[in-house]
Parts: sequence; C-alpha cells; structure tokens
Amino acid sequence: MVYTVSRTRGKILEAARNIVGLGPLSMAKVADGAGLSRQAVYLHFPGRVALLAALAQGAAPDSRTSLDAVAAAPSARAALAGLVARQAATDPALWPMLADAPQAQTDRLAQCRAVAERFQAEGALSPQLSAQAATDLLWSLTSPRLWTELVRARGWSVERVQRHLAYLAAGALTR
Repeated sequence: MVYTVSRTRGKILEAARNIVGLGPLSMAKVADGAGLSRQAVYLHFPGRVALLAALAQGAAPDSRTSLDAVAAAPSARAALAGLVARQAATDPALWPMLADAPQAQTDRLAQCRAVAERFQAEGALSPQLSAQAATDLLWSLTSPRLWTELVRARGWSVERVQRHLAYLAAGALTR
C-alpha cells in the first residue's frame, strides 16, 4: 500500500503516542506499531529525540487558540477554568515531554500571563499579588511535572487534579 508523507508521519506519531508511558520508546517499537520499517520511521524522524519533540509539539494546546479562549471567556475565573481544562485534556502520557518542550513552555507561559492579566484588568486579582507573581503561580500549578506527580505518583485522577488545582488557583489569585 502506498502512503502519503503526511499519512505515514501520522501513523508514526500515533504509534509513538500509543507506546509512550508504557515503557522506553524505541524506533523499532514505533515502526512495528505503525506497520512500517525502521527505515521509514527514520526517513521522517532522524532519531528518538526528534520524534519525542514532534509528539510534544502535537500534544501542546495550540497557543493562539488558547489565548483566544482566554480573551473570549466571560470572566477571569472562566478563563482560569479553561486554562486548567486545556491542561487536563492533554494526554497524561505526554505531560513529561511537554515539561521539556521549549515551545510548549513558552506557549503555557503566555497563557498563564493572559489569565493573570485578565484577573488584574477585572480588579479581581488579590492585592497581595502582582500580575507577574500570579503568572508564576499559574505557571507552577499548570506544570506538566506537577500534574504527572499527582496522577502517576500519588494516584489522582486527571479530573481530581483539574478540580483541585482550579480551586487552588482561584483561591490564591482572587481577592
């Protein structure tokens, strides 16, 4: 069967996504999972690091869409809930990769800043916090590392993490 480049790349990424979190990711396992040769996988990704980077980039919520959602939210609290919900909607198996993906980190920081500035603009930000401090707190609470620890090490469900961190963030940021 003949595959297009984008279809083959998609099969490779899907196979890798299915393997992540189950153990070490190898190009051979990905090739087997995608029904392709290892050579085909290497034609699309020069190595494991490039494959992991592509997975992480694909897993991160789209920055422009996320920033638009913050602006469109009816209130700062709704924008905060949306930020946390977008994190919860990301596949937990990919959180460790997102923690180390520079673009994902940059995008998440921009989203946190937008939410903090929204609280400030609405006069709802705690007088104890600057917009920068609020951004930093949100940055920490939406960290893929924190979510990974709570889900994998402590056995929390993603829904529990989402509920409690949204509550914690709202309480910390507001008057």
